[in-house]
Amino acid sequence: MEKSEQEYLLELWDQNICPNCGNTIPERSRVGSGKKSDGGFCKLDCYAEYHKRALMQRASHVAAIFRRHQES
Repeated sequence: MEKSEQEYLLELWDQNICPNCGNTIPERSRVGSGKKSDGGFCKLDCYAEYHKRALMQRASHVAAIFRRHQES
């Protein structure tokens, strides 16, 4: 049985391993959303790269809202 992404991220959180690059995360330097289920990363670049698709969809949605607002 395969692990879910959430289980995978939680396991790496406990091991202090960045899910994007695989580097060990130095103590007290973990970055991310603050929720263990979203994962912990060694730097913001790794967080952004790992969540790139979701972040791009959010940005596209905000841009569409902005355009609608400008047109009204």
